[in-house]
Amino acid sequence: MLDNAKKYEPELVKLFYDVAYDPFYNFQQILSYRETFKIPETTWDGNYFVSMFEGKIIGYVEYSTNRSANYAHGLNILHFNGNRKETALSEYYVFGKDVMTAVRDVFEKFGFNKLNFCVVIGNPIEKTYDKLIKRYGGRIVGVFRRDKLLIDGKLHDIKCYEILAEEYFARKSHKKD
Repeated sequence: MLDNAKKYEPELVKLFYDVAYDPFYNFQQILSYRETFKIPETTWDGNYFVSMFEGKIIGYVEYSTNRSANYAHGLNILHFNGNRKETALSEYYVFGKDVMTAVRDVFEKFGFNKLNFCVVIGNPIEKTYDKLIKRYGGRIVGVFRRDKLLIDGKLHDIKCYEILAEEYFARKSHKKD
């Protein structure tokens, strides 16, 4: 279940510290440094959510917003238990469902006209993003080579995507037929 992340900020600070230097999460934070996690006081610049399973935070979903052009960008998705073998399949299912709810809400609940986001090439989630784009009628905008310096000290390429609201709604209405 998705919930407002601001309600859980102290817990999130600890969770983000716990994964900050874990090599498994190298691709998640597209920075070569770490900073203290903080959720802004308003949702003017973005929307911030936690994914909950059996009363515990299992993930985090956020995206930035550009209110003057009415679009969302910079999708940031993190499953805190993604590195644990004992994580139940039902937890992965709930997290995946919450991520899809957040993407749908960009268009259906909040009425943004597009969603732009990028992924570091080689991130295991890249294939899922490619499927998401295909499902919702978006496109791969392009690849920026040697664009992000990650905590591993290496420059990585990133792939950028976009989904327009009209493409999203056309695909959604087509699937109902």
